[in-house]
Formats: sequence, structure tokens, C-alpha cells
Amino acid sequence: MRKLKDHITIFFGHILQFLFILLIMTGCEKNIEVIKSLGNVKVLPAVTAQDMEVLYSDSARIKMKVIAKLMNMYNSLDKQYKEFPKGILVYQYDSLMQVQATIKADYAIIRDNKKVWEAHNDVVAKNLKKNEQLYTEELFWDQTRGIIYSTKFTKIINSDGVFYGDGGFEATQDLSKWHLIGVKGKVNIKDNEDTKPNP
Repeated sequence: MRKLKDHITIFFGHILQFLFILLIMTGCEKNIEVIKSLGNVKVLPAVTAQDMEVLYSDSARIKMKVIAKLMNMYNSLDKQYKEFPKGILVYQYDSLMQVQATIKADYAIIRDNKKVWEAHNDVVAKNLKKNEQLYTEELFWDQTRGIIYSTKFTKIINSDGVFYGDGGFEATQDLSKWHLIGVKGKVNIKDNEDTKPNP
């Protein structure tokens, strides 16, 4: 009889151990699922602003105005930038507070720590003083180097004609000087009354 009790005790002991191990494994499995789901959590912006207008100045002189329908600002360790998912419009001013250039894009990112702006999708830049327009799908503005550039197909229209850069372009940040990469285009030839031959 005692042996039977011992066997029953050992049997139930094994069952309890099995149930305990099963419980631990189920708990671990749930924890792994929780950890995996945490990795899929969307990082939310620290600040969101709608219908915003920001002025940038230097030595009490306004140099630039930025208008956007929506701005999301991220400040986490791995994400530090301002995102404009609904597009951006930028006005650049000269020393007389006249608009000298504009940039418009359907999407933009400003990386303040790197001093780099990115504009994407239907990007249009204009130099109003020289009556030039630049069209591309991607544009980078490196504030440290003072240049605007792209590696995507670019079209520039001015009084001399229409020019294409298959490999993009590089320009000064006020768009006063530029050059296309892989250039081709159509040049307008102006007639000069003095050079016309006599009939």
C-alpha cells in the first residue's frame, strides 16, 4: 500500500512539474509576442503643427519664410527631423526684403542637426529676378556648403531656352548660378537687326 502511495505521489509530482514547465513556456511565448509587437509600434512625432508659417532670420533680417499645411517634428535619439508630409513652400528674401527665389514641393524633410533640407515629388524652384524655373523630383539643400543639388532628372527653363540634366544639377542656394549634369536642351536664338543681311 505504501508503495502505491509513493508511486501516486511521484506520478502527481511529475504531472505538477510538467504543468509548471508548460506554464513557463506559455508565459515566455506570450512575452516574446509582446516584445515582437513592441517593435511594430509606430513612432509618433513630438510636435505636430497645422497651417504653419515660420520665419528664419539672420542678424535681425528675415531671410526665409516657410509655409506648410502640416509639420511633424521628431526628437528621438534615432529620429531628429521635421517632416512636411503635405508639402512645403519656401520664400527666400534678398537684403531689400524682396522675394528672390521660391521652392515648392509635395513632400519635404528638414534635418536641422545636419543642416540639410530634402524636397521630393514635383519640386519647382524659381529665381524670380532672373525669371528661371527648375523642375525635378528630388532636391537637396546643403546649408553648410550653400548649395542646392539633385541627382534626378532636372529641367531648367529661362530666357535662353529649355535645358535638361539627365544626371541632375548643382546650384548656389539663391539659384543665381547653376549647372546641369548630363546636359542637353533647346537654345533660343535671338535675331539682331544689325546682323540681318540687306535684301
